[in-house]
Amino acid sequence: MRSTVPVDLDTILDGLARIGLRAGHHVLVHSSLSAIGQVDGGAQTVVDALLRAVGDAGTVLVPTLTGTPFDGRGRDLVFDVAESPCWTGAIAEAVRRRPEAVRSAHPTHSVAAIGASADRLTAGHEQCITPCGTGSPYARLAADAEAVILLLGCDHESNTTLHHVEELAGVQYHLQREPTRGAVRFRDRTEVRDYWVHDWGTPRRFGAIEPLLVERGLQTSGRVGEAPARLVPAGPLVALALDVLRADPSFFVARAAKP
Repeated sequence: MRSTVPVDLDTILDGLARIGLRAGHHVLVHSSLSAIGQVDGGAQTVVDALLRAVGDAGTVLVPTLTGTPFDGRGRDLVFDVAESPCWTGAIAEAVRRRPEAVRSAHPTHSVAAIGASADRLTAGHEQCITPCGTGSPYARLAADAEAVILLLGCDHESNTTLHHVEELAGVQYHLQREPTRGAVRFRDRTEVRDYWVHDWGTPRRFGAIEPLLVERGLQTSGRVGEAPARLVPAGPLVALALDVLRADPSFFVARAAKP
């Protein structure tokens, strides 16, 4: 039975501290607001807590994804950096809408960021012809010793960085075979180029990486409010998952249940 006691900012801060989020971290947050409980102040309180946890030297990032199964195959992409809403939840939208937020300009897999390294981590994403490859925020986080991934009220099935690993490994199922024309609208201009976009036809089982992370001591787990929370360093996650995927390119592919 869910608690009816509101979850306040201090409770969220305490939970984040207990799983190891600290000042100076650049944290990519995948989240479910409802999983945390009845948050006093809603999504904005969660964002405030995250920003306070990482401090002035840190950065809070969220995936502000806009890609859909209908992209490509004759349907061009149109993305407005300032206006296109994301489908990745209330906390991600709360970050995106803050005036101090910086949003990367990829037409399907953008990221919004607030903090010390927001500009550095989001710059140039519109030039990446694949969603999560070299030069993307996901790649930059993987190369940063202070970068971590927080799964707040969700699990690794929501972990977009594992798509970055799929791109590094060059798996055959991840991207569509033909590029799609994409228009990215900035406030003062529109840039048009071809993009290779996500192929939605292959179900994943990203949760299969979790036992390996736990076994190697790479994942810290706890609770934030009522939500289960997992914190993982971005670089070691990518290194481990890449080794696994190179050994077995179908490791993240969900197998059909036997009749």
